[in-house]
Order: sequence, then C-alpha cells, then structure tokens
Amino acid sequence: MASRLYSTTRRLYIQVAFFLGQLGIGEIGTPTMAALTALYMTGLILLDVRQTQTRVTRFLPGRCHDALNRLMRVMPFSSRALMALVICWIKKQRWVGYLCLDDVIVEKAYAKKLPWAGWTYSFAKKRKVYGFHIVVLLWCSTDGRWRMPVAFRILRPKRSCAKHDYRTKLQLAEQMLKEVIGAGLAFEYIVFDTHYTAGWLTKVVGRLGVVWQGTLNPRTVVIWRGKRLAVSELAEMLRLKWRKRLGVRAVALRVFAPKYGEMRLVVTRNSHGNFEYIVSNDIRADLSTLVQRKHSRWSIETIFRDTKQLAGLEACHCWVDQAMIRHVALAMMTFVVLQMMRARPEESIGAIKEWWQLEAIRNGELPPLPLKACPTQLRPTA
Repeated sequence: MASRLYSTTRRLYIQVAFFLGQLGIGEIGTPTMAALTALYMTGLILLDVRQTQTRVTRFLPGRCHDALNRLMRVMPFSSRALMALVICWIKKQRWVGYLCLDDVIVEKAYAKKLPWAGWTYSFAKKRKVYGFHIVVLLWCSTDGRWRMPVAFRILRPKRSCAKHDYRTKLQLAEQMLKEVIGAGLAFEYIVFDTHYTAGWLTKVVGRLGVVWQGTLNPRTVVIWRGKRLAVSELAEMLRLKWRKRLGVRAVALRVFAPKYGEMRLVVTRNSHGNFEYIVSNDIRADLSTLVQRKHSRWSIETIFRDTKQLAGLEACHCWVDQAMIRHVALAMMTFVVLQMMRARPEESIGAIKEWWQLEAIRNGELPPLPLKACPTQLRPTA
C-alpha cells in the first residue's frame, strides 16, 4: 500500500504503521485491517479539517474510499480491543500514573439521522447544542509526558435504545473502570468532577480498592463536630489560611457524609472569592496533595481540545453506529501515535502534526533564503 502513495506522504504512513505495530495492532486483526487503519490515521494527521474517507483517499491514494468505508462499517474490528492495546503498552513501560474521568460533547448540528445525537447543554458555550456525549477514561503519567485514553463509551439517548439497554454516564464510567482494573492497569488514584462524585459511584470505586477524588455540590449534607449542615454553610464557618505555594486560601478537615461515609474534605477559596469543595476517600492525604490531585484533572480537558483540533474527533460524517464508534477509537489512537512520534518529551502534539505536514509540503527541500531587502531583525520570520 505504501508504494501507491505519493513520495511526500509515504514516510508519514510508514511511521504511523511502525508505531501501530509497536502497539501490537497485528494481534487484533488481519494485515489488511492494520494497513487500512494506518492509512486512515495518516489522513487524520495530514489533514486539518473534514477528514472524511473521500478526502483521505484523495490525498493518500493507497486504497479507494470504499475500502475505508468497509473498515468503518463491516470489517471485523473491535474498538475495545484497540484500547486494550494501549493498556498493554502502558503496562510494559511500567510507568506511574493516575486516571481522569470526564465526558465531552461532539457537536453534530446537521446529523439528524445519527441515533447517538440529541439536544444537550454545553457548559463551554453556555447554550444547548445538537451532538452526542463521549465518556472518556484517561491514563496520565505523573511526570506529565503521557496522556493515554484507555477506554471510552458513547452515551446513547433514551429515545434511540430499548429501556433495558440504556446506560447513564455514571453507569458507563463504572463499566470502564472495572474493565481497566480487570486488565491490570496500575494507577495511584482517579480524579473526576462534581457530576461523577455521586454517592453510589464513589462507594463502588472504594470497594474496588481505588483512591478517588472529586468535588462536592455546595448543597451536599455533611456532619462535622456533631452538626448536620450543607457543605456551603460549613465553608462560611471555617477560617481558611493562605497557602502561598498553592496560591489559594484553604483548610483541610475530616467529615462524615451520609451519602459517602467518612472522607477528607478540603475547602478552598480563590482570588474571586469562589469556594470549591474537594473530597477524597484518602483520609491520610494532606492538603497540598489533594489540591495538586485536583489540578491534575485538567489533563483530560486538554485531550478533548487536542483530539478535536489535531486528531479529527469531530470529522466523521457517517450516521451508522459502528462507523461513529470506530472513528472515535481511531481518533483516540491517532492522539496516542502522535505522542509516540515525539523526539523530546517537551514537544507538543500540535508541533508534531505541523512538522509532518511541512515535511509533506517541502519534499526534502530547504526553505529559500530571506530577501536582502528584508530588515535584519525580521529575517528569521520572513
């Protein structure tokens, strides 16, 4: 297949196929499936927008668009097996990391036939949008170098599935966490936001022997020193101390909540005067550790941005269930492969994508010398 590509894009395809081979893609499918997967992911890296099957094969004529359609719709191919390859690769490296849990909205304004899509409220845009939710479980290394999606689920609306098949976001999160733990992935803790800090879910996570950390709703009832009151009322009674290293006013204490049991509570207030209630089942953790764990949740927000802008998460125009699920899996794998392509840990994913795009444009040629009429101070950017 590489021999049918243009010489400017052949090297990128070979690199993508090489890293997919390192992940072990040959173990979950045929050589044809592996080659088509590499071709599709090469298109997601090479193109910036509208990475459809037709446009990918126009720039990468290794196979026709019908072959990519068969890959996305009918070819034997498991998206969960693809995520399992990432878990196995992480286990081989023996890195130390943690898990982040959250969901993202993929807008599909005109996909009226897509069974996954519906009207939902977007907190980012402060309005309702037409799209679907993807619940993602992300593994991050403690040094900040790696952000690896290890599981995902697409939330199916009630109107498009039977009552006994419907699952909420919390139930999908429970399934993913049990799968990841069953696969033997090691992590120090799991962090999530207020929506996933539900009483029954945190109890399930605790019974699995996992350290969890989240944030409480201000109306959550807690018992402290024999008083039963909302956590927002408790925050008004506390004297918060300035933590110079963390940049916030905060205090840590141990409380009991009827929905959660005994837990560690950290109340913080930022420069705008807004309170935040950080909780964890790690009773012995100190204040700084809990605040830093809360800050580590931002990693999953950055992967949502990067997969949309750099890996074509919103590019699929198919309305078939199987095609949409597989596209999301391949977009996640593209994000993983882009990280594996880095020569230095500090390189960003966007810089790697831009470098490969420039390689395809330059075809090995050096850029022309700057014009002599250009001022000296502007020549580096001319």
